[in-house]
Amino acid sequence: MEPTTTTVYENTIPPFVEPELDALYGHVFSSLKQFRVYDGIDNAIHTYVARTGGKTDAIILFRIDGRRAQVLNEQIAMEAGDINRFARHVFDNWHHIDLIRFPAILAGGGLAYPHQQFYRTEDIVLALPPTPDEYLAALGKATRKNFKYHSNRLKRNFPTLSFEVWTDGAIPESYVHDIFELNRARMATKNKESEIDDAETGRLARLVRESGLVSAMLLDGRVVAGTVCSRIGANYFMHTNAHDPAYDDARLGKLCCTMTILDCIARGGKEFHFMWGRFEYKYLLLGVQRDYDELTVYRSPARMLLHGASAVRIACSGYSREWKFRLLDLANKPEEGSLLLRGAARSLNFLRTLRQTGLRGAILRH
Repeated sequence: MEPTTTTVYENTIPPFVEPELDALYGHVFSSLKQFRVYDGIDNAIHTYVARTGGKTDAIILFRIDGRRAQVLNEQIAMEAGDINRFARHVFDNWHHIDLIRFPAILAGGGLAYPHQQFYRTEDIVLALPPTPDEYLAALGKATRKNFKYHSNRLKRNFPTLSFEVWTDGAIPESYVHDIFELNRARMATKNKESEIDDAETGRLARLVRESGLVSAMLLDGRVVAGTVCSRIGANYFMHTNAHDPAYDDARLGKLCCTMTILDCIARGGKEFHFMWGRFEYKYLLLGVQRDYDELTVYRSPARMLLHGASAVRIACSGYSREWKFRLLDLANKPEEGSLLLRGAARSLNFLRTLRQTGLRGAILRH
């Protein structure tokens, strides 16, 4: 068996890292494209590389923040052996470091160090088949029937409507802003505020114009629905799918999303990431949920005790988040769970709306 070599490039990211990161993890949240747009690259970032023979096992970007090493890669999968090797390298070379934090990781079992691990987020992922026809054939009978029915109905009712797709630098930035404006309008009809403001829209426009795909349904030259995706290799990441609320009955949002998936397949795509948000349509379109954890690895039990207050906060936040999503899942599955639990879940929904929109918005919605 060939030995594994580990190297840390301190305060720099070597040029070879960008394509290797994309090939190894294939996720936008572990890419230099994302870090560049969000001002995450500077001379304080260290690069850890582990190789066995000619194969790259791990590439981890991290910062040293006091007594903590903060990993920048998110939504990556790592075996326990790779995590242990990285942790050992950090602890052996930075003797003042007490803990390492991974913000969102799919970690294998069998870690050699004391640690805390709690659910952080999900990514709902569709493995794309070789052809659009194979994808349509794999959909459930009712989903396939609805897609065909609403597509034909759309052509009859709006004969001038067109579906257009742009990639990378050809993406019209104004259309990206139009699509996110539709998202905000749609949220407003539900008495919610979108988390994506103009500044964030601008950042996402830069990201997708560097490597991405945008689709739009145009009616008399106006965007009435659209999907905004970034791309890493052959993997597409959906940052929003939105439509004009005036056309709710036409099912523009679901149609646009499905047609975008078909376009990604035709371009040789391997995965379509719906990202977070447990909406039913993502599962109907064959998305499979991947859960990622926040992982904190400690040098020793004694160092974990030294950070006892922080460890308690991490545990309270982690358990709270896990129970919140369990309750919300129950609220959306009336056939499961007790009446009491479903009532608690609906109360949680109400409180979340109250925090987002204030008392009037919560009452109007509920």
